[in-house]
Amino acid sequence: MRIISNHITIMLSFLVVSIYSCTSDGFKQGETGYQYKIVRNGDGPVFENNQYILMYMDYYYEDDSLLFSWTEKKTPVILQYIDTLWESRGQIYHGLKKLNVGDSAIFKVNCSNLYEIAFNTNIPYGLNPFSYITVEIGIARMLDPTEFRIWQANLFKTRREQIQKKKEQQLLEDISLIDIYLEEQGLIGMELESGIRYIVRDKGSGKKPEQGDQVLIHFIGYLLDGTQFDSSYDRNDPHEFTLGSRSVIPGWEQSVAEMPLGSKITFYIPSGLAYGEKGLGDMVEPNTVVVFDFELLDIKKKGN
Repeated sequence: MRIISNHITIMLSFLVVSIYSCTSDGFKQGETGYQYKIVRNGDGPVFENNQYILMYMDYYYEDDSLLFSWTEKKTPVILQYIDTLWESRGQIYHGLKKLNVGDSAIFKVNCSNLYEIAFNTNIPYGLNPFSYITVEIGIARMLDPTEFRIWQANLFKTRREQIQKKKEQQLLEDISLIDIYLEEQGLIGMELESGIRYIVRDKGSGKKPEQGDQVLIHFIGYLLDGTQFDSSYDRNDPHEFTLGSRSVIPGWEQSVAEMPLGSKITFYIPSGLAYGEKGLGDMVEPNTVVVFDFELLDIKKKGN
């Protein structure tokens, strides 16, 4: 009877452990208090020390409020697997160690554990430290250090090409917009190689400034619809800068370099040479063509 009783006790203990290690929604209990559910077994290799793991991760506050998505960015998270380091980085890293390449899983980790231990940062304002963060993870690839360097170089090259292509497309759109505007206004503009168009209102009689010269200009800045956003005339305060110092937008540098002393010229500047994707606060929207009326008042030669 004692043998049977001991056997029943063992079975009951096993049943209790099973109940507490697997919740009703299919999640299992991790060894350090997190919960996890394997969504897909990819049958890939296990993680190896010093290898780089590429994964996609989406973070949700509790179940539904999206905090951040690497999937939407279409950029993988890259973590180097070092077993002893991951062991000390908290619940999410403990959970990651259960996965292989190709696996997908959902983790529920303590908010304070994720931010303060895994991320080594403060908990964002508004998040309850005792709540949980749901993390959806898909393991894409594992690369050795040499493979990772090649992958990273190709990624940077692709991004540079994408950025350059986007800039070229934006420039073409801006130039087309400027040319249509000039045609509608019955104006004939001259062109710089960069795409800037300009109309000379007063030729002036002096020489053009050179790189390193200090120039003094009056200006009015406005949009193609005539909305003015800045004017040194209104302030009675001409602007001084050194040509080539990169202290002003590229469109200013290129435009003023074409101006003889005493000239007054209107320049139509594509957005990439003006305020680009960031814009200028509430005054100039991102990717917006701007217009500047310049008057070159003085040139101080470099070294004088």
